[in-house]
Amino acid sequence: MIRGALAIASKPAAAQAASATLDSVGTAADAVIAGFLAVAGSEPGVLLAPAVALIAGVGAGARAMDGRSLQPGKGAQRPRGFKSEAEVVDAARIGVPRAPGLLTLLHVSRGRSSLSSLAKAGVAAAEAAGSPDRAALIKRFGSSGQTALRTDEFVSALLAVAGPVVGGALTAEDLEAAMPEDVPATSVPMGNDGAVICLPWDAPLGRYADADVIMACDGRGLLVALAYVPTRIEDGVYVPEFGLVLGKHAHPVRRGIERTKPGTVLEMNAPVAIATKAGMSAGITLLGKSGVDAALLASVTEGWPTEATLEELRAQTNARSVLALLRDARDARALRTN
Repeated sequence: MIRGALAIASKPAAAQAASATLDSVGTAADAVIAGFLAVAGSEPGVLLAPAVALIAGVGAGARAMDGRSLQPGKGAQRPRGFKSEAEVVDAARIGVPRAPGLLTLLHVSRGRSSLSSLAKAGVAAAEAAGSPDRAALIKRFGSSGQTALRTDEFVSALLAVAGPVVGGALTAEDLEAAMPEDVPATSVPMGNDGAVICLPWDAPLGRYADADVIMACDGRGLLVALAYVPTRIEDGVYVPEFGLVLGKHAHPVRRGIERTKPGTVLEMNAPVAIATKAGMSAGITLLGKSGVDAALLASVTEGWPTEATLEELRAQTNARSVLALLRDARDARALRTN
């Protein structure tokens, strides 16, 4: 392992692929991409899941990449809408996926390894899971990035399960316009030159599915935290041509209720933040929570966090688990509490 390079994730397969990428001199961005694709190969509900990335480090500034799903319906007339909740079909709850675009943008801006090499673990995982169609799609993604998911075959497969013909609102225009955003992250001062870098939008209110997380840092000082919300087969809509599952994140059109505008960002849990101070950075994940309150990370910016610090944070927030990736000028360390 290169000095100062380390990865941690909520899923072992993601951590393994991310660590292998760092061993091969990949960047932190490369590592989280490889980790995500490895899980996307083994699980059908990951490749098109909503996702966000938080980035900080030397020469990187503090950035947030937004790959959350979007409300569908661009270029189509407003549907009549469902009379009652009981009438709503699953297709009407499918949003516009942007995770592949986020991965492509992250690779172009912060990557060093070839995208095809980062996809290898995902291809192997899909083949091992008995899904050659998903393996072939991930391999094509490794060859050409997001454009692999804009073919007529892929678009037709998604419209067949989430388009207007089956009661959904997804359109080809939605998929064509599904670009991620790269925006400045929010930096909250913590005194004594400390700061907490957060996503520049509020955590969602209400009940949302838990996020999984991959964090990596490299020898160049870059730290990346990627959060995504996978969908189980029984909770989503299956796309048989590619062995994928789409999550139900969109707001169905209901009669007498104001329609959510197509292109609106759909909320997701993303409990990640990065604490920094005097050459030290700490990626923090509160698994099971909707987000991270920067004020609660004041103790993390006071010095090199310990297991006791993180356990206190877990108890204070009632998080299921806390993952921490710590890096200073000399070394990196990963901690996990339960």
